Formats: sequence, structure tokens, C-alpha cells
Amino acid sequence: MKKYLAGFAAFFLSASLFAADLSFRFTPGMFMPSKDYDSGFGATAQADLDLFGFLTVGVEGLFNSNTPTGLNDSLNIFGGGIGLGAYYYPLSRLYLGVGGSYGIYSFSTKMENESKSASDLYWRGYGELGFRFNPTVSVNAVGGYNTFQVSGSDNLLDGVFAGLSLKLSVSTSKKSSGGFSVSLKQEDAAYPLYMNVYKKFPIGNLTIRNTEGADVQDVRVSFRAGKYTSSAYESAKFSKIKKYKSVELPLLADFSTEILKFSENGKILGEVVIDYNFLGTKKQSVHSVVVDVYNRNAFMWDDATAIASFISPDTPEILEFAKYVAGIARNDFRTGINRNIEIAANMAEAIRLAKIEYSQDKITPYVEFHNGSEMDSIQYPLQSMNMVSGDYDELGILLASCLESVGVGTGYIPFDDDFIVLVNLDIRPSSAENNFADISGIIVDEDAAYFGISMKYINSGFTAARNEAFKTIKKALSSEDGSLEIYDTHIAWEYYAPAIFTGSSGLFVRPGQSAIEKAGKQAVNDYINSEIEGVIRNARKSGDSNKIGLSLVRVGRYAEAKAEFQKSNSVQAMNNLANVYLLEKNYPAAKAQFEKVLAKEPENKTALKGLEKAKAF
Repeated sequence: MKKYLAGFAAFFLSASLFAADLSFRFTPGMFMPSKDYDSGFGATAQADLDLFGFLTVGVEGLFNSNTPTGLNDSLNIFGGGIGLGAYYYPLSRLYLGVGGSYGIYSFSTKMENESKSASDLYWRGYGELGFRFNPTVSVNAVGGYNTFQVSGSDNLLDGVFAGLSLKLSVSTSKKSSGGFSVSLKQEDAAYPLYMNVYKKFPIGNLTIRNTEGADVQDVRVSFRAGKYTSSAYESAKFSKIKKYKSVELPLLADFSTEILKFSENGKILGEVVIDYNFLGTKKQSVHSVVVDVYNRNAFMWDDATAIASFISPDTPEILEFAKYVAGIARNDFRTGINRNIEIAANMAEAIRLAKIEYSQDKITPYVEFHNGSEMDSIQYPLQSMNMVSGDYDELGILLASCLESVGVGTGYIPFDDDFIVLVNLDIRPSSAENNFADISGIIVDEDAAYFGISMKYINSGFTAARNEAFKTIKKALSSEDGSLEIYDTHIAWEYYAPAIFTGSSGLFVRPGQSAIEKAGKQAVNDYINSEIEGVIRNARKSGDSNKIGLSLVRVGRYAEAKAEFQKSNSVQAMNNLANVYLLEKNYPAAKAQFEKVLAKEPENKTALKGLEKAKAF
């Protein structure tokens, strides 16, 4: 038995070197024997090793003193043994435990003036109910049953004991200095481009370990990095983290535009802030972490949707330029011509006139890198503007940013040797044939219709860039698979929000108003001559007078349009004729025409609204 106890003690001492917790308890109390003895007093001293957060194993020593019934001399018992226990915290401060021990005891007493002593085995079982004042100090009420055996005969002594225990817990873990330990693992460095994306997608994974020495509740984990973040952004929250347990969580961040100042790869010193409740007290633990960051222009083409983060319509310099051009375009809007086509024509021409030209990136050329797996470097729209040059993708990002700044929706298609910006016509897809003579090179889906502008030919002007984009898209759609990877900017922004790079200056000089007016007017005239005239020709082939009339209205040929509408007795053609009178400000004729419609169809909404408008003048 002694050999066994010695081996256990050796295990206990070696285990304590890496254990999370050691506890020491001293429990004085009363011992009430079942028979033959009067009640007496006793005490136990225990040293336990905490295992797995719910078990304890340890050693103990005990002392009992009871007087046999009818005698004056006490029976004194000394013992020591090994113990095993289990515990649970139903509340942060409330402790419940059960345990038992087994060991060797010896006793001494005087009987008839003669001292007697002997030794044998004992066992005991007990339960505990305690209150934890802090992670170190607890007071427990203890009750149980002790049995002191005598080989070959009845027990020497057995009975119930009860006492009050003072428990001291000591952590032996090197990491358990209180609070938490924190480590960050990044599979890849953070991209400044995705400064707004990291609110949803992690920059890395955190592992946090509770080293408070007790369970913690209401844990909230957030990240901040000084000027590089706009706020301390919450990554995760936990209702409870058990003592010495670790949890993993994604690290999210609310980066500020300061991160876009990283012109080279670098590092950010950030702080993980952990707010939590510990034994009824709110606490905060702050830990430094180092975040690896790429340079602001770094981009990987594994997901071309992410190009949308470069398209930044709210960049102040881009917004100012785009509004300037759109204002010029609005001064010369044509009745019946699609507004987005007119704005796109003027915007493309303004970029050409500003001499923002194609220049192949010598280090990471678009035609090589956009289909590869190497790190690319892409300019923000303001950089392309200030450097008055860019590769195909960079010119496309600039044009798309300018269009989005003035409310023209965009998309894009990366081709092997071109980058095409798609312009949303903002019409019903079925109406595309009213704006283009041939829609085989127009992107039409269930929700929208787009035409393309080629960045390979943008320096040749809007007309050339639009025609080349039409040919490229038509060829792709008529190929064997007939499919294209089309990226809608607004859908892409749901995942990859824009990064606003601003505040730099360069060589850009805004072209004059008259130059933009002249070039924009020519580009729109080219569109009318090639597309709307083609629509008119197609309509004449169909013999549909109403359709012919609508096509003529688009190009301002009102007299011809009225003649076509008058050939038809349909309500639609009659309303269209009345609307032409409104455009010509011939309000009496418009009123009379709408009344003809209402005589034929009294509830016609178009005529009712038109008549109300005509009467207002």
C-alpha cells in the first residue's frame, strides 16, 4: 500500500507541472459516529489536481478525535490517502462536488492506563455545496460518511461528518495569467482593395483561450487597428467559454481608407478586444496581433467578380468629372434616344479627349495576368485618371466608375485580349430591338439589356469601341458553347463593395465643354445613323405603321411619324399621335386626339393621363 501511495504521489507531483489548476482545502468539522462513541471533531486537508474541467484527483490527510461512550480518554485517528472527485458549476459562483477517498489510518488511545495503537484502511465519501468568491477562494459546506476498518472484525469507527471547507485554487499553467490568450492565423495577407469586404469575410482565424481560471460569460470579440479601422468591429460573441477552453472564430474588420495608403506589402499592428462577464463583473482584455497586408493594388483573378471593388463611383474626383460630363450630355439630350446611350457616348469621348490612353502594364499586363494565377497589380480609377493611362481592365474600371457616378448601371466582360464595359440600357429587355438594328451583339437577359464598349478601341472613339464590342460579343454568343461570363457591377457589389481611393494628383486635365459637346454629338449622330435608322428600315419591312412611327419619333422626324400613326386606327397608334402633338406643344390637337381615344375606349389610362396634361396648358 505504501508503494502504491508513493507512486501516486509521484504522478501527482509530475502532473502538476503542466496542470491547469491545483486546489488546496482545509475542512474542519464534526464527526458523529453511528455507535459506541460520542460525537467529536475532525479535519481534513486535501491537495487536488484539476483534470478535464470536471474531475479532480489528489491526496489528503485527516484527523479525527472521538471519545468511546462511558470513557474519558479520546480515540485519536490520523490518516492519509488518495482521492477522486467530480464537480460542476451550475452558476458562475455556485460549486457542486462529490468525491471519495481511500487510504491508511492509525490510531492511539489509553485504556486502563495503558496506551494502545494500531493501523488499518479507511474510506470516505462526501458531497459539497460551495460559493466562489473569486477564482482563487471558495467556501464549501461538506457532508459525508467515514469508515475506519479493522481487519477480521467489525469496523473500528464509522459515521457521518459535516464541516465547512476553505478552498484555495492555484493555477500552474504558464498561460493562465488571467484573461485570455490570443493567436491569429492568416492563410493569406489582407487585400486593401477589400477594405469593405472584411466586415463579412475574415482576414484570418483567431484562437482565443480562456485563462481566467473560471468560466466566463457574454463574451464579445472585436478588432481595431488605430487609424486603419473606422471602428472596433465585432467578430463573434459567445454566451460562455469554459475555464481553460479555446474557441476559434473568424477575424472581421471595419477598415478605413487609410489602409489604401499601403503602396507596398506591409503589416498592421491591431488589437483584439475581448469584453466579457467574469463572476458578475464586466471586464475587458486587449491583445495585440499583427496582420499581414498586401499593397493597395494587389489583385488575384481567381474571382473576376472582385474587380467590382475597383469600380468606385463615390470617389470625389471621379464623381466631379462624371457629373461635369453628364451635365454637358444633358444639355443636348435627344427626344426618343436612350439616355444611358447618350451619357455613355459623351463619357467615352470625354475620356478620349482627356488623353487617358491605353498603355500596356509592362510588369503585369492584362492579357497575360487575367487568366493566370499570379498576383496582378491594378490601378484604381483615380490612378488611371491621374496617370492618363491604363491597361484594358484599368480603362474599363475608370469608365464604369464614371458611369455609375451618374446613375448609369454597368457590367463587364473580361475577354482574352479585351475588356468590355457593359452599359445597362435601363429598359425592358424586349425593347432592345427598338434601340438597335441588330441585337445579336447585345446582351439581353430576363431582367436587363446591355450594349458593350471595347476598351481595346476606346481611344478610337465611342463609335469604334461600341462597334468592336458588338462584334466581339456577337462572336462569343454565336460560338459553340454560346456562353459568356458576364458580371453585373451592382450584383458584384453585394459581395465586393467599392474601395474609395482618393486624394492623389497627377497629369489629368479636364477637357473643355465645347470639345465634349462636339464629340458627344457626333457619337450620338453615328449611333442614330447606324442603329435607329436601321430600326426604321426594319420597321418599314414589317409594315407596322405604329412601330415605324415610334422609330421616327426617336430621331425627331415628327411629321413622318404622324403620317405613319395616322395610317393605323389602333388605340396605341392614336395615343402615340396625341403624344407627338404634346411634343410639338400643339395642345389643342393633342386634347382632341386623346378625346378620340376616350370615345373609343373610355377607360384608357394613357389617354386619361394625356388629356389631363393637355388641358393643363
